[in-house]
Amino acid sequence: MAENNPKQKRRTPSWCAQLPNRLGRRMTEYCLRKGWSLYVLSAESGVPLTTIAHIADGSTKNPGIYTIMRICRALDVPLAVFLDGLEDECGNE
Repeated sequence: MAENNPKQKRRTPSWCAQLPNRLGRRMTEYCLRKGWSLYVLSAESGVPLTTIAHIADGSTKNPGIYTIMRICRALDVPLAVFLDGLEDECGNE
């Protein structure tokens, strides 16, 4: 039985690297549907504008689920609906 090497990095599937951009794009699409700017989303969700902007541009690689839930609540979109299909859009291997 092989021992786990703590120094060995886990290989991240390539589709995972695309998720932040897809998540940001989806958030921006929902804002556009409501006629909201990122500033309005920030005010409505209580999520700092810098965080919203980083999610929108994909530079936040792993936004917390609580943050995403707050964004969904503000957008009046169920979390499951917001996340539905993201993995498929990324070309899941």
